[in-house]
Amino acid sequence: MTDETKTIVPDRRVLRLFGADAPAVRQAVQALPPKWGLSFQCRSRGGETLVALQAKRPEMLEKGEHSLRACFPNDLYGTGGESLPHAVVQALEKHQRLLVCADAGTGALLETRLETVEGAERVFDFGALSYADPRTGPRIEEQALHRAGSAGALRQELERVRAAQKLVGAEFAAGCLTRERCVTLLLGTRKGFWLRSVLPEDNPALWLLDMVRRAACGLRQAEGTRWQKYRAKVAEETSPPPAAPSPPPEAAAPAPDTTADPSASQSTVPPRRKHRLRKALFLLLLLLLAGLAGAWYYTGGNLAALPEVLGWESLPHVGATLL
Repeated sequence: MTDETKTIVPDRRVLRLFGADAPAVRQAVQALPPKWGLSFQCRSRGGETLVALQAKRPEMLEKGEHSLRACFPNDLYGTGGESLPHAVVQALEKHQRLLVCADAGTGALLETRLETVEGAERVFDFGALSYADPRTGPRIEEQALHRAGSAGALRQELERVRAAQKLVGAEFAAGCLTRERCVTLLLGTRKGFWLRSVLPEDNPALWLLDMVRRAACGLRQAEGTRWQKYRAKVAEETSPPPAAPSPPPEAAAPAPDTTADPSASQSTVPPRRKHRLRKALFLLLLLLLAGLAGAWYYTGGNLAALPEVLGWESLPHVGATLL
């Protein structure tokens, strides 16, 4: 009689994040409860971070994934072999959004990433409606040069993005400007555009795709991506954002989404001062209502008799008297 021992093979799951701070991700994974029995590995390259979780029970993996999704709701885009281009196509298709490119350089940047993704032709025009179209392409250049005038290269690229979005009628129009020190990425909408500068070796195509994914899903953009109106002044000399310092472990919780409406402006009145002003106005309103209620009670509803009740008619008057 032989005893057979059953070997438990641990389950494994890979979580994919883009645009998240890698040290913050590692701290969040390390903060997971030890009783879940999770082991992990983290690897980062450019803006992408992969977290491989391993546990003996599948429900522990579910808890770990749920916790990390709560900490990084805008950055975690997929699991397993799901790539960022796949996530972008799914987001555009789910929310019924169309993406076009403003010029051939941007088209080449994105087409190589999206051409092998199933269903990409339903949400990305591959230039057929925009820069490569024999009628739309020249009109994009004409409007861009007319609006930009003698402005710099960045303003001209921005006007190409604006013209492509308007002429095609797509929700998003992408553009990029390659320079010696950095690559400036642009993603235009009807109301304005997102702007980000990255290093050439940091894979600008993936950063641009991540901007599209977040915009399609209505998520907050990654740190260092700015929102502007089309008419706002754009600095011609831009540089990649500096590396952000590593936050403490308690800072790994998700911050409130303040970019749901990118065009919303913040008030210039300090919150404490606004609170005092509201409190004072509320007290004045209460005093006024109390005075009116008292006058109504003592005059029996005849407010015209209030001076007589208060005895104001017996007071001497200064000035001439009409005889």
